[in-house]
Amino acid sequence: MMQLPHEMRDTMVEQLDEYFDAQSSTPEAEAVAAHMVELISTVADEMKLEGGDEIILTLESSGELDASLLEVLEEEFESNQEFEFTGEDVVSLFEKVCEVEWTTKDDEDDDEEKEEEDDDDDPDGFFDEMGGEEDEDL
Repeated sequence: MMQLPHEMRDTMVEQLDEYFDAQSSTPEAEAVAAHMVELISTVADEMKLEGGDEIILTLESSGELDASLLEVLEEEFESNQEFEFTGEDVVSLFEKVCEVEWTTKDDEDDDEEKEEEDDDDDPDGFFDEMGGEEDEDL
């Protein structure tokens, strides 16, 4: 599972909705898949995500995809005749296929606090070196 910021999700939904509004007819699955892959890369770069330059490869491996993200998305769009081409539906399919979990700023702060708490319990890393947990009862 890969974690990405919820802000990225919001941006992609908004930009996809704009893309679909600009279309005069129902878009082709291949074109939507290509646009989505490009959008993921672009938004990751704009948000300066760590590893953003290789986000597509990371997503493909985290989702354990059988083919490229482009091919998997295209196949998913084509296989469901009732699929609605909306920003929300496309991003929801993407998160399901790639096993993406969206994080908020609060989630990231909680993770950082947890790491800091762990460091406070063993500030010099003694128990990490020993390979065991700190025992408070000693």
